[in-house]
Amino acid sequence: MNKIIDTKAFLLVYPCILVQGALVNLIAGASRLEHQRDTYYILSSKNWINQIFAYRGNLIWTILYVALASFQIHMRVSRSGALPLDARSSRRDSLMRTVKPYLVKLALKNLALTLVFLIIDRTFIWTGGSCSISDTKSAEVCRHQGGNWENGFDISGHFCFLTTVSLVLWLELSASQKYMSINDIVSSRSWHFLRASVVFVLVTWAFVLSVTAIYYHTFLEKVLGLAMGYICPGIMYWAIPAHQKLSSLLY
Repeated sequence: MNKIIDTKAFLLVYPCILVQGALVNLIAGASRLEHQRDTYYILSSKNWINQIFAYRGNLIWTILYVALASFQIHMRVSRSGALPLDARSSRRDSLMRTVKPYLVKLALKNLALTLVFLIIDRTFIWTGGSCSISDTKSAEVCRHQGGNWENGFDISGHFCFLTTVSLVLWLELSASQKYMSINDIVSSRSWHFLRASVVFVLVTWAFVLSVTAIYYHTFLEKVLGLAMGYICPGIMYWAIPAHQKLSSLLY
């Protein structure tokens, strides 16, 4: 697991899930897959894993992200607190500078996903899609109403959302582990428990995406969903840090 985090091999997990799912889909055939989807509860979109970890995934992500952020903030503030008073700013200023990037990333993630899902829903409507029981233009609202999203070009929201939130957690795990390694910080029980919790959720999300990759959406809908899933992490962890003024302003 440490090697996967340190080498950032997790960046390739989600394209691999898509490719493997597409191959299984091609080999098995549509009729067999449809029969399996209708027969086995675990493959239904209404199974409890999907209901909890996908449809309530944003809540789960928020809890884990806040936990990871709090852990990193504690490490950095504790370390700065060990420095002589004349070698650091006030504790309040130090805390604010440490907390700021995590608040900004939280806001960016929510804003980016809101915009991306607006595009996904509008694309679906513009291509002739609609909710089966109302005229809502939101897939989430349609689902809460008990309806189905039908007939349009439906870019995979599962791939977009779960790829986005998974990559953010992977990258925060990577940042935590790198900081601990550079500063020779010994792993604590709380860190091992937190990391295990995050990895458990990441593996569960990977399973949900594997089912989606095999049984749901067209190949192009999944490819576009996957590509959109890299937009937010790309902005947060590469585009902004690479731009000196933006990085200084936001982080």
